[in-house]
Amino acid sequence: MLLKLLRWVSAAIITVLILSWLFIWLVASGIDETTTYTKNDFFSYHTLTDKDIEKAPRISGDYYFKSYPGDGYAPANTIIFKGASNVEPLRLYLKKLGYIRQRTDSGAETWIKPEQMNSDVFYLYSNAATGEVELFKVLNN
Repeated sequence: MLLKLLRWVSAAIITVLILSWLFIWLVASGIDETTTYTKNDFFSYHTLTDKDIEKAPRISGDYYFKSYPGDGYAPANTIIFKGASNVEPLRLYLKKLGYIRQRTDSGAETWIKPEQMNSDVFYLYSNAATGEVELFKVLNN
């Protein structure tokens, strides 16, 4: 009986130590900073990528992601394509999600859901000269 109790206490202590180490590692790893990652970075991809960004059509085979925690601002998530030539699949995707193109400012298209107050906002940046395209989502909800 005493041996069984000792095993349970030991297991509980080990569990607490592991969870404490994980918490400290996450805080120390810069979880409050901008994170740049690829789909191959399993943990970052599955924990940081917004579902709409994750499902966005891949208009180039060369792409990566960034996650912005907010730090006083609304958090944001982006996918950046290199060597892209056609942004139309991204526009069709945003329309399918119910977003409407509002305006183009300094090279960026702004997409919102007009029927929703404080909806998430997408910005679509395209640079034809460099072939770089960025789909940027600001999470307002």
